[in-house]
Amino acid sequence: MSRNFSQLKEHFFWEGSIVKQFVAMTNAIKEKEVLPERLKEIIAFIKKETSWTSYFRGNNLFMMANLLGFEDDYRKLWMDMQFLYEKLRKSGFRNCAYLPLAAYTIAKEVPKQNWDSSIVRMNGFYSSMKKNHFWLTSQDDYVYAAILAVSDLDLEETCLKIENCYNLLNSLGFSRGNYLQALSHILALGEESVQDKCHKALLIRNKLKENGCKLHYNSLSTLGLISLVATDINKIVADIKEVYDYIYNQPGFGFWSMSKDIRTMFAASLVCNSYIDDYQKGLLDITIGNSINAIIIAQQQAAMAAVIASSAAANSASSSSN
Repeated sequence: MSRNFSQLKEHFFWEGSIVKQFVAMTNAIKEKEVLPERLKEIIAFIKKETSWTSYFRGNNLFMMANLLGFEDDYRKLWMDMQFLYEKLRKSGFRNCAYLPLAAYTIAKEVPKQNWDSSIVRMNGFYSSMKKNHFWLTSQDDYVYAAILAVSDLDLEETCLKIENCYNLLNSLGFSRGNYLQALSHILALGEESVQDKCHKALLIRNKLKENGCKLHYNSLSTLGLISLVATDINKIVADIKEVYDYIYNQPGFGFWSMSKDIRTMFAASLVCNSYIDDYQKGLLDITIGNSINAIIIAQQQAAMAAVIASSAAANSASSSSN
C-alpha cells in the first residue's frame, strides 16, 4: 500500500492526499500495483468525455479513474455509467457528487436488463429514507440507496429494519443525524436480528475507542461493516488495531499524513476485506448468507462516499482560509 501511495504521490502532485491514500488502499485490497500511466490515460479520457462542470470531475475524477482502471474494457463501463447517470437524473435524482458513484454501482453490479428495476428500487429506498428522515436525507444517501437497490433484499422489510436500527442505536447512545442513518443503512444488509446487530455495533465502537482506534461519526458506515463481518469482537478489534499500527508506520499514512479516524477506517476496510475473503473460501463462518454481495459492494462504496465527503470538506476549509 505504501509503495502504491509513493507512486501516486510522484505522478499526481495536485490530487488530495486522502484521495491518493484511498486509491492506494483499494489497489492493495485487490492485490494490484498502481499503474500511473493507465490512470493518466483514463483521466484524460474522462476529461475528454465530460464538460468542466461535470460531477465526474472534481473530487470524483481520480477515484472514478481508479475504479475504471480495474476493468479490461473501461470504455464500455464508462458508457454504461453515462447511460445510467442520465436515467437516474430523469427518474428524479439530482446532479451531485454522489450520483456518479450510484450510477457506477448499478452499472457494475446489475445486468443491463435489470437496470430499470434497480432504478425503481433505488427510488423506493431513497423515498423511504426521505419520508422517515426528511431533514437528514440528502444527496449523499444516493450511494446507500444504490447499494440497497442492487441487493436482493425486500424493499419494505429492509426499510423497516433501517428505521428500527436507527431508533435502537439512538436509544443506545448514538446521536441522531445523517451519519447514524448511514450506519442503519449498512446494518440493514445483515441477517442478524436488529437487537444483535445494534448491540454488536455499540460494543465494537467502545472497544475500538479503548484501543485508540476511535471512529468519528462521519465513518459510522465503516462501523456497520465491521459489525456485519465480526464473529469475535475482541479478535476483530485486535486485528484492526494491528493493521492500524502497521499503517501508522508506513510512509504517507503516519501522524502528519492522515487523521486517526481515517486511518481507523482504512484499517477496518482492510480487515473486513480479509474476513470476507476467508468467508468466501469457507474459512470463516459469518451470519451474512445471501447478503455477501451487497456487503462486498458496500465495503468499497461506503468508504468511497466517506472519502468524497472528507475531500470536499478539506477543499472547503482550504478555500475559506485563503
